[in-house]
Amino acid sequence: MKTGIAFALVSLLSIFAVFALVRVTDDDAFQKTAHDYIEQYLRANPEDATELGDHRFDGQLTDYSPAARAKELATQKFFRDELNAMETEGFHLTGANTIDFRILKENIDYKIFQAEELKEPEWNPLVYMQSLANSVYLLVARDFAPPEKRIPNLRQRMDEIPRVIAQAKANLQHPPRVHTETAIEQTQGAISLVREGLAPLLDQSPRMKKDLTPLQEKTAAALEDYKKWLQNDLLPRSDGDFRLGAEKYRKKLRFALASDLSMEEIMKRATADLQQTQTAIYETALPLYKKYFPSADPAAAGLADKHEVTAAVVDKLAEQHPDDATVVDYAKKIITEATDFAKQHDLVTVPDVPLDVIAMPEFKRGVAIAYCDAPGPLDKTGKTFFAVAPTPKDWSKERRESFFREYNNYMIRD
Repeated sequence: MKTGIAFALVSLLSIFAVFALVRVTDDDAFQKTAHDYIEQYLRANPEDATELGDHRFDGQLTDYSPAARAKELATQKFFRDELNAMETEGFHLTGANTIDFRILKENIDYKIFQAEELKEPEWNPLVYMQSLANSVYLLVARDFAPPEKRIPNLRQRMDEIPRVIAQAKANLQHPPRVHTETAIEQTQGAISLVREGLAPLLDQSPRMKKDLTPLQEKTAAALEDYKKWLQNDLLPRSDGDFRLGAEKYRKKLRFALASDLSMEEIMKRATADLQQTQTAIYETALPLYKKYFPSADPAAAGLADKHEVTAAVVDKLAEQHPDDATVVDYAKKIITEATDFAKQHDLVTVPDVPLDVIAMPEFKRGVAIAYCDAPGPLDKTGKTFFAVAPTPKDWSKERRESFFREYNNYMIRD
């Protein structure tokens, strides 16, 4: 009897051992594939590597040539096939690998969709700003290494900028006009960055600064030529539609949300949320309306009209707003207040890391009015930048006033 029990236990332990071996093997195989994928991605996208805090490729820029993009698509498909081949009967991952497998597979599918269907390098000039400006800015803005290490990489990237410009000119065909107009403004920002914005880094090494001066001017001249090309050649033929179309939008939405919810269902939910939110806003606005307009006749004022009441209150609140000269300092004040409030009420743990509120670099403007730029996860030290965009210099006084009435003191607090 004991012999039989012992045999059964040994058999059971043997089965567990086999299962454990399978799990370890599957996990190891996936992790190797994931590691290989990330390595090739960082090599092909050196600017992304720098942002993440991997500084092995700081002297390189992305290759946007058709041959390089075809090679990148083939690589994505190779790794998709690798992952598909893993999903055989008995395939089993443990722990975080089960989630990471799905994330990686969906990310690869998205990259393939971008390469095969979106093809942004052919119609979106903003794609190239990652190499033409942000690649340089990343080496200047963050003190992840001494200037003696960063400046040589800066030189190599600036040497590569004319090649990227040539590829942009060859690739771009019929962009949406708004994309080209924004690219023109951002390219002027890139010119200013190269001519003036490198000083925080170069001033730390006067000898290297002097050696780099000729390349600075050469790079700025190349960007000036590119800006003229955008204005005189690309802009007249920028007749493309910025809309993706229903089919591509539906696919992109799924990737963006990592969800199978249809856009119809999302619209249905959003409409319901909008109605609830409008009711809540009205209920909040009503006492304010009575406060700000105490002599108004409720009937004549149309208090039953929720939109009218809300609009009147919002318009009144919009009178308190910053301007180009004060918006950055006001954002600093609000962030300080919000941080102190969160700490005092123990709402969340606030990281003890530097946070700088800055005017948004010119080459990044035209897409968002503000953004938060944290150091890459591989950078152990470094500041977080909260960038706020002033209005464009060529805007009229009326347009600036309208803008800041919308992004008023109360809106900025949100």
